[in-house]
Amino acid sequence: MQMYKVFINDKWIFFNENQGSQITENEEYEILACNYDLIFNLSVMIKTGNYDRNIVLSSSKQIPDSFDYFLKQFTVLEAAGGIVYNTANNYLMIKRFGIYDFPKGKIEKDENKSEAALREVTEETGVEKLKIMDVLPETYHIYRFGKDWLIKKTYWFLMHTQYNGLLIPQTEESIEEVIWVSKKELLHYMANSYGSLKELVNTLISK
Repeated sequence: MQMYKVFINDKWIFFNENQGSQITENEEYEILACNYDLIFNLSVMIKTGNYDRNIVLSSSKQIPDSFDYFLKQFTVLEAAGGIVYNTANNYLMIKRFGIYDFPKGKIEKDENKSEAALREVTEETGVEKLKIMDVLPETYHIYRFGKDWLIKKTYWFLMHTQYNGLLIPQTEESIEEVIWVSKKELLHYMANSYGSLKELVNTLISK
């Protein structure tokens, strides 16, 4: 069964047939019986800034479209990005709005997911000679943009590069810094990052 974990800052809602999967050890969470009224009320809590917990929504055959119904409460934006490592086994990170992140951006109409990811990495960092090595799990996170509440669905790819040239932050996209980070340092930088990305990195480095 498909599983979806949506982050709201560092809290999350987990839509899952198998309740124990993908939940970090020692994380506190509530298990609630899924129904349409609950999903709608959760969306209202998020939009009013009152969502402050982790919730697992138990499956129900009566609500087979629970995640789709949740998505309809928001505007969905699809993006693609890359976690890039080089020949020294260092990882590429950007800093935007004071928070460390990985390069990603909106998928254009004439692109597929991998094309968008490759383009965004180069545009945001200046790094070229990129090769996709693997497909990583998708992430979902909710944020406010103007008057709209968006769910950003990001498709991620593991990439390798032999590029050793200048790193160029895309300042028009508010990128302040582009750096290479060793694998040992990666978790340190992730402490100042987003919940959805922390989980993605934990999945990656545990392989």
